[in-house]
Amino acid sequence: MQKSLVATLALALAGMATSAGAQTVVGADVTTDTTWCGAANPSPIILEQPIFVKDGATLTILPGCIVRGQPRTQPVQAGVTAGTPGALIVTQTGRIIADANPGSPIIFTTAAVDNDNDGVADNVSPADAFADAWTPGDVFLDDTPTTAPLAPLNKAGAANVSLWGGLVINGSAPTNLSDGCGVGLGRCTIEGLTIPGFDPADATYGGILPHDSSGTLRYISVRHAGDEIGSANELNGISLGGVGDGTVMENVEVYANFDDGIEWFGGTVNGKNLVVVFAGDDTFDLDQGYTGINTFALGIMPFFNENGGGSFGSASGDKAGEWDGDDFSEAGGVNIQPDGTCTPFSNPAMYNLTIIGSTPDAGSDFAPVSPASANRGIQMRNGFAGELLNSVVINTGTAPGFDVDSGIGDGCPGFDTIDNVGTCTAQVLATTFDDGAALGADELAALACGDADVRTPATVGDNVVNNFLFGGLVNEDTTFDPTGDADGKLVPGLKSAPINPRLTGFIGVAGAVQAPAPFAAASFRGAFDSSVPVLWTADWTVLSMGGLLAD
Repeated sequence: MQKSLVATLALALAGMATSAGAQTVVGADVTTDTTWCGAANPSPIILEQPIFVKDGATLTILPGCIVRGQPRTQPVQAGVTAGTPGALIVTQTGRIIADANPGSPIIFTTAAVDNDNDGVADNVSPADAFADAWTPGDVFLDDTPTTAPLAPLNKAGAANVSLWGGLVINGSAPTNLSDGCGVGLGRCTIEGLTIPGFDPADATYGGILPHDSSGTLRYISVRHAGDEIGSANELNGISLGGVGDGTVMENVEVYANFDDGIEWFGGTVNGKNLVVVFAGDDTFDLDQGYTGINTFALGIMPFFNENGGGSFGSASGDKAGEWDGDDFSEAGGVNIQPDGTCTPFSNPAMYNLTIIGSTPDAGSDFAPVSPASANRGIQMRNGFAGELLNSVVINTGTAPGFDVDSGIGDGCPGFDTIDNVGTCTAQVLATTFDDGAALGADELAALACGDADVRTPATVGDNVVNNFLFGGLVNEDTTFDPTGDADGKLVPGLKSAPINPRLTGFIGVAGAVQAPAPFAAASFRGAFDSSVPVLWTADWTVLSMGGLLAD
């Protein structure tokens, strides 16, 4: 009761503050319709702990709002929520309306502080290894997020990740889980939350409503997240648990996250213009019978580790895509029908991805103190049966740009990924792989399915692998000093020329499979139309704000 009273008083006092440095401190769940950063309360938001949007409430976050999560203050303990970092969790009974625009995106970042201005998060008790939480009067580590964003490594060469929790959306759309989680067929509790500890109802996702709406995410950027809330169970930048296709998800970014960038746990939600830059683990992670469609996505994998040699994140940029049909080994069982298939059967479609791997093809602007190892591009496994279309995957070095793995513990007997490739149920169409390891027989079989696709002629579905005539991207060198400038920030001077993900060259550029209506049609491969003068990433993404990505 005392903690609740203190949080209420802090919120009231911060809301009345009028100085430019005022913050609104949120220490209690959102249980009634609430607006953040409105005219009546324009100050930025500080999440003191995991905040749940629930009880039928709608949280509206207005354009230009900066939401900061406090870092962890106590060690992870099973069943204990004290000291857990700030995070935002939208439950099945809540909604979020975060509807912004390119000139005024909504930014989620850390409240960690840097009062001595040395480019490293303050820690008054080094033995606890936790960044100091913000208190009134402190200077934020990420103090200029709209003009000079925080670099992926701090000035000491350590990763600027896990500095708060992250964003979690729990919906009621189908998954292919059985009742292995103990909360009903097709339902589970989202990874990353402490159960027991938090109310399981607040962490539950999945159901029978494919058109469920959790609200709107448009022009948002989630940065420096991925701390543990549950023991050895980190949050993704954005976790989408059973989110339905009534939810709007457009122009959404995750930057410098410890674990995965965006992970879909089942559900049907569609997406457009997605960006993940420097995820510690997987860039785009699909699980548990996800069946949505995503069009246009940019993934840039970390070319660096920490300067001390430690991994940048949980696996230092493991894969650009870890695409599972089921999640049998983690979730405890799947919903198997008499014919051996999972329901819903994994059938997502991913159109027009541009993936830039961790291994630059040629000369680079900067040689990191501790380079990242070569990381795989897109991996299909565990009964995945969806499609990769119109995409470009480059610079995976000694690792393959495409990988088919049957996986372990498949929950759909006779319907593993190898079988799906053999029947062309899993396909890769009109996609170019370049500057990566040679592909194996299973991978080549998947690429050969382009000729069998009845929706498009083979000349459109043709895939291209390591062809010397492919000209690459205008500037595919993603390297720069990952510790930033003298203040630890991203600024244009870190690169001789900005990253430019537009296609150039000849072979491997033309030909595309048209996405079904009402999704936007594309006559090109990759995430960007080279004939358009301004990229859709301009102004609102981290690398654009830092002057490191072409307009």
